[in-house]
Amino acid sequence: MAKEEKALAPEELSRARAALAAAQGKRRLDLVLEARDPQALVRALPADELYFTIRDIGLGDAALLVQLASPEQFKTFLDLDAWRGGAFEPRRALPWLRVARAGAHLDPKAAARWTRKLDALDREVLYLVLRDALHLHDLEEDPDPELVSDRFMRTPEGRFVVEFQVEGTEYLAVRGLLDDFYARDAFQATRLLSALRGELPSELEETALRWRTGRLADLGFPSLEEALSWFARPPRAPARPAGPPPARPPGFLLATLGGGSAMDRAAAALPAGEREVLEREIVAAANAVLVADQVDPSDLQAVRGAFAAARAMLELGLARLAGADPDRAAQVLAETPVKRLFQEGFGRVLELKWRAERLLAGGGAGSRAAPLLDAPLGEAVASLAAKRPRYFPGLEAPRDEWGTMSAAAHEPRRFLAAAELDRTAAALDLAEGLAGLAQALGLAGGRAEGPLAPRLSTLYLTALANERLGRAFRPDPVARAELPGAARALAAIEDPRLASAGQAGALLLELARARAAELAPIAEGGTARPEHLSALLVLDPD
Repeated sequence: MAKEEKALAPEELSRARAALAAAQGKRRLDLVLEARDPQALVRALPADELYFTIRDIGLGDAALLVQLASPEQFKTFLDLDAWRGGAFEPRRALPWLRVARAGAHLDPKAAARWTRKLDALDREVLYLVLRDALHLHDLEEDPDPELVSDRFMRTPEGRFVVEFQVEGTEYLAVRGLLDDFYARDAFQATRLLSALRGELPSELEETALRWRTGRLADLGFPSLEEALSWFARPPRAPARPAGPPPARPPGFLLATLGGGSAMDRAAAALPAGEREVLEREIVAAANAVLVADQVDPSDLQAVRGAFAAARAMLELGLARLAGADPDRAAQVLAETPVKRLFQEGFGRVLELKWRAERLLAGGGAGSRAAPLLDAPLGEAVASLAAKRPRYFPGLEAPRDEWGTMSAAAHEPRRFLAAAELDRTAAALDLAEGLAGLAQALGLAGGRAEGPLAPRLSTLYLTALANERLGRAFRPDPVARAELPGAARALAAIEDPRLASAGQAGALLLELARARAAELAPIAEGGTARPEHLSALLVLDPD
């Protein structure tokens, strides 16, 4: 009988948790190993946060954490690492199995820990791993099978020749599994191999997925449908009391309470028991972002981004319901389900998304694929109108960089602060003014599509060049031979049509002047290839 494990005292666990929350990387490993009872500490931690820590340290360096983990924690490691998009990937499980088994043939305690993990594995997961890694030859059916690989073994009872379809450390992991099965019970090992031939992989995977879903739900990982419901507009009905929080031990990785934000200060005013419940609910919010955005749990940078986004939505929701009143914030935090806070925060993002969609539908701002407005406004509108609205960091570029490639060279990301909402709302004000101006000037239609389609400032300069060369104000390409004249005509840009158009007109004038500066060498007798110009559309007969 296995020796009963002694849990850590609450005070000891609380101190260890605080130390782990303040540490990073391998320092967390040191803290665990320096504890009075490292195994008890490891098993008192949430399995998912322990997984993220192992990933942060590196599986090889954190092997002892894997070995000290409980069988249930170990199953969660595989749940998080060996599944992608609802499909089990057996080769991703093999490194974990190899690390968990390491040293088991040398140390009785390590052997006992490994045996308990192996016995607790879902039968379906074990079968999927072996089906992928082995090719079985039944000697009763074919006494002289043709082997392709030089990695094979004849089973002790003489029933099978097992041909391994993996190499290197993966081969060592699978061979170790088979050796352990036969060492413990040759008859059961033979039955296992026989069963492999009759099991359908699809049925095995479906059953394994159900087990996985249930375990992750206990940790606060929602189904995809539930995760997506967090990203809905807040309901009009009053917030209903929250259900029970996820059944999980106190964590450390998120360090959710203590960042100095308005939510942290409001949480500090809650009784200790309510703060613990709140923390578990915040974990559920972070997990909803992970699931909805289908974040790879092994990508720690993406995981941290999801955690930060979840906190940001909660902060935004709390600010909407409580304003800047700290007493009101504590009351709202105590009375409002975390999911409702999240939806209130995301509702503020949705309001910007709806503005962007109306803007694109109006025809004056181009399309998501081919924005009409100059960078970063066009990119910001397109990012907002995506299925999951995103913030475009190019809005933070200095104004003298707007309209340049550097202003467009940013990756959209999740909203993380109220200042980003304010900055985006101001950008939409400008974008709406520019879209209306583009339509009034006749510059919004008949454009080429695609990422290299001309922007509004180019269309405006082309139309203005045509006008100053004696033609109608239209963005028709200028003949290559007319480039010197067009460049001289645009040497100074003053236009009453823009002067009377408020902030949008002033911005378009500013962008047009900056873009027209590239024409100065041509006005002075220089030459330029049309494809190297961004200020004008040029008709090149060649």
